[in-house]
Amino acid sequence: MIIDEKGRLFKKINLIDLLIILIVLAAGIFLFNKFQKANIVTPLTRQDPVAITFIIESLPEYAADNVEINDPVTDRVTSAYLGKVTRVEKKPDISYAPDENGRYVRSSKEGYCSLEFTVEGTGVFNGKVVNIGNTNYYVYRDTTVYVGDTILFTRIKDIEKK
Repeated sequence: MIIDEKGRLFKKINLIDLLIILIVLAAGIFLFNKFQKANIVTPLTRQDPVAITFIIESLPEYAADNVEINDPVTDRVTSAYLGKVTRVEKKPDISYAPDENGRYVRSSKEGYCSLEFTVEGTGVFNGKVVNIGNTNYYVYRDTTVYVGDTILFTRIKDIEKK
């Protein structure tokens, strides 16, 4: 028999003692996993020069006119400094609206344009992902940034190592 008349398992250990040992082991494993070192980029990690290209498909022209070369760019959420604007390109806005047949076609709104701008800064580069201020930036990520004194709701179009 596995459990004897005194409640010992294999005549060696009491079931209550076994239960306490299992609870202590489970708590130890939980605490180890909870407090093990996080995967954070340290300030001593080698920083690479990177260029991040942002795109905004449709915004008022007055907001696009506020974006200038050498404007500082910071992330609105993390306050991470991303770098300075090195290239600005205004294009016709990218909007879609229904035509007379009800199909959605590309159209343009008066007073609006699309904006593409490149920011050069430093970060930890890994493939097509760059880590700046312990935040990962990757292609097609929606990001809200301050460019100079303008807030822009952008999407990342490209990231490259310089």
